[in-house]
Amino acid sequence: MKIFVRLKILFEKDNVSQLEKLTHFKFDRIWKKGDKRPNSNIIEKSDGCILNSGLNVDEPLEQHLNVLLLNLHDAVSIIKNLSENNAVEISCAIYADDIPAFYFDRKVIEGIASLGASLDIDFYLLPPIAVTHTFAKAEGLNKVE
Repeated sequence: MKIFVRLKILFEKDNVSQLEKLTHFKFDRIWKKGDKRPNSNIIEKSDGCILNSGLNVDEPLEQHLNVLLLNLHDAVSIIKNLSENNAVEISCAIYADDIPAFYFDRKVIEGIASLGASLDIDFYLLPPIAVTHTFAKAEGLNKVE
């Protein structure tokens, strides 16, 4: 199983300059409306940014979420304010060869809610060889776009 967890902010009414309030974060990707998404033909429709959990893709989902929420702890009020006019999302992408059990403890649910964030979970069921092959050749693939 390979797991990717990140915070994504899409600026619908504000713009990326609002990130100045979050200067202590080193975002994994920041873009402006009209930028081309890396390794894709997709053109971004709004300003935005991504902050990954920073954990290895083999770590459990709960660990990714706990680390990301802990890293965001000092910025909860800023992100909550941004969520009033913009799309704030905790995004989880899970690639596996079997359907895992999903469980989120109360603190994870409260942490996501305190950010004013939505929770997006994308689950990709792949044949066993595909999970291994897909990620074995993609070194450093801890950024899902």
